Amino acid sequence: MAHIYCISGVGADERIFGKLKIAGHELVPVPWPPFESSDDIRSYAKKISEQIPDENPILLGLSFGGMLAVEIGKIRPTNRIFLVSSAKSTSQLPRIGRLPSAGFLLSMTPDAVFSNPGFLNSRFIGAKSDEDRELLTAMMKASAPGFIKWALKAIVHWNNKSYPTNITQLHGTADLVIPSLNVRADHWIKGGTHIMIYNQAAEVSKIISDCLS
Repeated sequence: MAHIYCISGVGADERIFGKLKIAGHELVPVPWPPFESSDDIRSYAKKISEQIPDENPILLGLSFGGMLAVEIGKIRPTNRIFLVSSAKSTSQLPRIGRLPSAGFLLSMTPDAVFSNPGFLNSRFIGAKSDEDRELLTAMMKASAPGFIKWALKAIVHWNNKSYPTNITQLHGTADLVIPSLNVRADHWIKGGTHIMIYNQAAEVSKIISDCLS
């Protein structure tokens, strides 16, 4: 059975992929390797890549994980790259997140702030049920505050204009984190939020399965 290597988003872990079912494929979550404060998305993507043994892997990146998948695809051959609720270039990110002041404000924010599960509003992220909210809270509690802060700063400083040609981008029409305005997705999911990979997993699964069939 072929593998799909899954890279999650900031404040998330392998549980966010728990409802996906891709025909004929095994989902393999990639753990976060240790990071250095000097790492950017490109250097951290290299560390992620070293944990993927397949020569031409299929990658599935969610949000921040999608940006890492883009960078992995620029340093090694890949079979296919799926981006879900993510961006393949800086121009697809919200403008406010690209302002220099955003990085400064993050650097001045104490790590303890990021350990609070309420730091990221569950409705803004896309929770539609108590189950969604409980999952988001559990994943945030399990996340290292220092990693969340570093990752958000890395996103702010990501300056990327190029990306591999084998990307398939799935996006939700109701995503508030990465709004649809600047996204040119290959597949749109009506009403899909930033966590549609979990609460609209059947639709996401079908699109990916069809692409790989």
